Amino acid sequence: MAETNQEQLNTYKAVSIITLILSIYGGLKYSGVPEKHYTPYSGSDILLTIYWGVLYLWQILYTVQTFFPDEYRLSIVQLIGWHFPIFNVLHYVWAELFTSGHYFWSEIIVIVNLFNILGLYFSHKTFTLRPVSNWLLIHTPLVALPFSWLLYALFWNGAVWLHIHKTWGRILANVFIWDFLLVPGLFLLIFNDWAIGFSTSYLIFALAFGQLATKVFALQWIFAFVIAGILVVWSAGSAIVGGVRQASGESAPLLVVEEERVGGN
Repeated sequence: MAETNQEQLNTYKAVSIITLILSIYGGLKYSGVPEKHYTPYSGSDILLTIYWGVLYLWQILYTVQTFFPDEYRLSIVQLIGWHFPIFNVLHYVWAELFTSGHYFWSEIIVIVNLFNILGLYFSHKTFTLRPVSNWLLIHTPLVALPFSWLLYALFWNGAVWLHIHKTWGRILANVFIWDFLLVPGLFLLIFNDWAIGFSTSYLIFALAFGQLATKVFALQWIFAFVIAGILVVWSAGSAIVGGVRQASGESAPLLVVEEERVGGN
């Protein structure tokens, strides 16, 4: 049994490395959206690049830690980790489709990947991981940052696909942008997930800076700054007061059982 688990772990390590390289390659192919596809959800390319740089570095750190002996952490990786290679492959496919101008299909890939991450979130409840070092090393790069990106990409890619750049489109965008407060707010309120709060706030700051030059119905950047500011304050308060949400009983069955199993050895 131990030999089988080690083989599975070795396979996971190899697949994770290959798919992460594939994801990074896909990200490097992105060179911005043509000016004609500028939408109310277009953010600052510089700030978005920084976001992905941080995410990739964090995911590299996560991948590296799988080579170090920590029985509990590696057992959790084996339970939840396959969503990570799936995310990488789907991100690469999205980048290929998006840079080729196939915006409808790239939107479909974003939706599929969003369900992949949501499946990881609600099936394994990674927001309950403890101590905080495991939460930061596993939950943040595998769930929180990817989820925030996919939420942003859902609106951005969709706006590019539907050519949302005229006045009526901007009016609708001024309404739907508040989803970036509603959705992370629910994760903060219910799960105390301040990683999603902080990462979403950064992306909305990037959106705000990307909209500063807009001259027609220029409310998007104002709303974006307001939303980002609220999320920063809310997330900071949640991190200081609430810490990391702990699980008990059946609130995180797989993770709790695994922790008890490893701790009892």
